Amino acid sequence: MKTNSANQNWKRPLKRTGIVAPSVMIFLSSFLTPLGADNSAKSEDAWVSPARAARKENPFPADAASIALGKELFVAACLPCHGPAGKGDGPAATTLERNGTPVKPGNLTDPKLREQTDGALFWKIGEGRTPMPAFQETFTEEQRWKIVNYVRTLAPKADNKNP
Repeated sequence: MKTNSANQNWKRPLKRTGIVAPSVMIFLSSFLTPLGADNSAKSEDAWVSPARAARKENPFPADAASIALGKELFVAACLPCHGPAGKGDGPAATTLERNGTPVKPGNLTDPKLREQTDGALFWKIGEGRTPMPAFQETFTEEQRWKIVNYVRTLAPKADNKNP
């Protein structure tokens, strides 16, 4: 059976020049960076979830049972670094490093946490970021959503601010 060589021609420029593939990769990578993301050195500590992850909605209501299970899971896995109240002062907090530099765990009581969506928090719990481990293999999706529900109780609501 005779093959249509025209169907195979699209592969040749990639093999022949070696220029097209890197150009395509650079072009495509521009779409992988969230819009408005600042990639400068000063934002190195910013931990921003991808926009698609941030838009994901929590399928579990933040009721008493969900929050209670989230707290149990938090105590078991998150408390050593984030501390009992989520302030980033757990017993293991002083031992954490990223690229040889000491880092503090996130303060989950920071009112700015309220600005993050449930989807963003869910993604961060699942993906992790050194020194925080990825929990997507440790906890089910349901468990991670319930941790999000519990973490939401740690940060004060905006309307509870003291003047």
